[in-house]
Amino acid sequence: MTSLTAANTAYQTLHSFQVDAAQATPMVRQFLEVKRQYPGVMLLYRMGDFYETFFEDAITAARLLEITLTGRDAGSLGRIPMAGVPAKAVDQYTARLLEHRLKVAICDQMEDPAQAKGLVARQVTRVLSPGTVTESALLKSDRNNYMAAVVLGPVEADPGKAGPAKVQRAGLAYCDVSTGEFWVTDVEMSQLSGELARIQPAELLVPGRLHRPPGQPVAELLPDVPTCLTESYSCTPLPPAAYEDRHTHRLLLSMFRVSSLEGYGLGWEASLILRAAGAIAHYLKETFLETLPAFDRIQRYFLNDTVAMSPTVRKNLELLSTVKDDRYEGSLLSVLNQTHTSMGSRLLRQWVSQPLTHLPEIESRLDAIEELLHSGGDSGAYSAKDSGKDIVQNIGQNSVQQYSAQPRQQLAELLPAVYDLERLSVRLASANVSPRDLLALKISLQKLPQIAQCMQSFKSFHLLRVQAFPPEIVQVVGLIERALSDTPPVNLKEGGVIRAGYHPELDRLRQLLEGQVQWLAEYEESLRLETGLRSLKVNHNQAFGFYIEISRVQARQVPETFHRKQTLTNAERFTTDRLKTYEAEVMDAQSRVLSLEQNLFSELRSQLQPYAALVKECAHRVAVLDVLQSLAQVADDRQYVRPKLDESKSLHLENVRHPVVETMLPVGRFVPNACSLAHGAESDAPQLMIITGPNMAGKSTYMRQVALAVVLAQMGSFVPATYARMGLVDGIYTRIGAVDDLAAGQSTFMVEMNETAQILNNATDRSLVILDEVGRGTSTYDGVAIAWSVAEFLVSNVGARTLFATHYHELNALEAVYPGHIRNFRVCVTESDDEIEFLHTVEPGAAQKSYGIQVARMAGVPALVTQRATARLNALQKKASAILEVNKAALTEASPQLRLF
Repeated sequence: MTSLTAANTAYQTLHSFQVDAAQATPMVRQFLEVKRQYPGVMLLYRMGDFYETFFEDAITAARLLEITLTGRDAGSLGRIPMAGVPAKAVDQYTARLLEHRLKVAICDQMEDPAQAKGLVARQVTRVLSPGTVTESALLKSDRNNYMAAVVLGPVEADPGKAGPAKVQRAGLAYCDVSTGEFWVTDVEMSQLSGELARIQPAELLVPGRLHRPPGQPVAELLPDVPTCLTESYSCTPLPPAAYEDRHTHRLLLSMFRVSSLEGYGLGWEASLILRAAGAIAHYLKETFLETLPAFDRIQRYFLNDTVAMSPTVRKNLELLSTVKDDRYEGSLLSVLNQTHTSMGSRLLRQWVSQPLTHLPEIESRLDAIEELLHSGGDSGAYSAKDSGKDIVQNIGQNSVQQYSAQPRQQLAELLPAVYDLERLSVRLASANVSPRDLLALKISLQKLPQIAQCMQSFKSFHLLRVQAFPPEIVQVVGLIERALSDTPPVNLKEGGVIRAGYHPELDRLRQLLEGQVQWLAEYEESLRLETGLRSLKVNHNQAFGFYIEISRVQARQVPETFHRKQTLTNAERFTTDRLKTYEAEVMDAQSRVLSLEQNLFSELRSQLQPYAALVKECAHRVAVLDVLQSLAQVADDRQYVRPKLDESKSLHLENVRHPVVETMLPVGRFVPNACSLAHGAESDAPQLMIITGPNMAGKSTYMRQVALAVVLAQMGSFVPATYARMGLVDGIYTRIGAVDDLAAGQSTFMVEMNETAQILNNATDRSLVILDEVGRGTSTYDGVAIAWSVAEFLVSNVGARTLFATHYHELNALEAVYPGHIRNFRVCVTESDDEIEFLHTVEPGAAQKSYGIQVARMAGVPALVTQRATARLNALQKKASAILEVNKAALTEASPQLRLF
């Protein structure tokens, strides 16, 4: 069962029990009263050492958490379903419920059961949903936990196109409550799925109806939301009031503590954006019952600042996970990630998924990486100043560049000691930090001056920013150092949080408690001398407090000042007025110590709260440094080169390699290749490469490595090549493979044509297009005709730099139709005795055959089949040669309908 199906089933079961609360026991009535305040939410109800669930919640929890379903007597209601989890492991179980896209309300005991009169008071202290968790135990340290909101605008005429073209825009906002990020933008509906695929929100807020009858599908709650969103994300519907302009505007002003949002670039003209941001503010207000999460600003961004990539492109290029099994290992991120901090790991993930189109920032990142590689020394590293074409390097053939690694080695020692300052800063701003959080904050800030010291020789912008940190961090460290003990507990209630010597009264009370054993020993000795009873012992325990224990034989000899307290089998227990007084002092001291420590810690948090923004700024600087050192380390280890970027429409790569595949092969075994593409008359390179060759020869790898080189360059990284120069790309478009989308009623060929249409309608003359086997899902002649026309359209009407892999050798004729703009290339193989060897080298020219039968033989297809296939192939090729000439002429005649050169 998928997580979404499980969530739907759980929601539907909420209506399966018809309960009359008046007939229930007091405890069940209390549960039902709380439950009605949180419809559609699983309620974890604290009872002693367990959090219990009841009724339909219990059935759902037992199934999803694989725990025992029991029951409980509920008065005249009879026995009701019950399932519980230990309170000490509640975070672990809550995380599993959130993975199933459920919302969870934590209902805690608000008073000590031992002191409560009647039913223990309880109330919900936290509502958890996939996008609103802040607890470290429920979060993944290496990635953001985003919550997004979408508001759809009306369908309107497209001002950029003539005729009846229509466009619909959407307001998009997303935030991470654990890191304090809050981003907003507006997008066209065609761009929305790609942006959400980049963000990967844990929860998506959409307009809809909150309640529905049992069995009604989720999609019917959200009549105006595209099905692709309800199927892909954990959607939470919000009522219309959450999107009202004035209501949302007031909420946002309050959340960001400003009188106007225009300073963030959000005037009334940004209505869709404001409504999406306001929906998040509304949801956070409903979810966080005590203190709202802290956000220092709201940031507006524009999609044209980054490289456009659809969900399909991100999946095919395996930027964050593999296509086959969605694993981190084998992705581009896994190769690049040598970060040492959680915040650095999260930022690297953002850089990989969001390559830039802003050249100054890209160059700023590249400058820093180059400095980290050279470390101020004179090495043989490639740089932007190198002539490029004059550089010759044979990867894996005794040609290793020597970089200086000393500063990076120092960073590798210092950065692991820096905790997650980004998330710590948010908890600090919300006054939710624990004692251990403050200890982590102190240790982290103490490392910053050492980091600054080892960065003193650098001159690039991002490295200059870590040469000095705000001097206020010394004050933060000092406050924590003076007040916090060296080994604070996880929980305030455990005591021992405040350092000895910080507060005189606390020290006095602690001394009283610490002298307890000695006082009891001295008092025991004095009583023995006074009474002459050698069996007399003075002791205490949690259940009965302080007592004097005497054997049954000597109990009759006790003085009148002794008051009987408890009778045991072989002894009697007494107390005295003096012991009662001391016990009261001790009990009072324990209570006062705990109360005083809590007050002092609360004061410390209040003193540190104003420094939250400063800590967050330090966190960002360290995160950027961590990412840059990671990229520098990879460039050093893998011998990457600095790309030269400009505003041209060309792409030139020498000895480019696939950054992931090469790590899976022995050093020097990966075969590098060159790639040159250009639009117009910028160079003698073609605009479109038609690449032919057999399956398994490496066509797909070659095309992907070119696309990944562009991703790396525009995220600000060095690239696996000996030379790289490219004009900035505004979007990467791929059509690689296709499968049936049966749920949407689409065949493989329809999926393929949808992807092709998106490319032809959205790519520009600054885009990079990767096409693999266009037209393979239909008949041969249909396929050739479509592939031929797609290639013509890309050259004549779009102008994108294109790699076009195909088994249709007929397309090689396009080189003659579009000389200089289309050029044929082939992946080399050698053939001997009907056996083939893949050389993985791409060279000019057209492949003469596809070697499909040979590949079938290598795969183990029976010899009788391959022999028969060879005979049929020879017959078909003779028959097809005459038909091919006719088709070529027909296709050429159709060309004037396009905008030709």
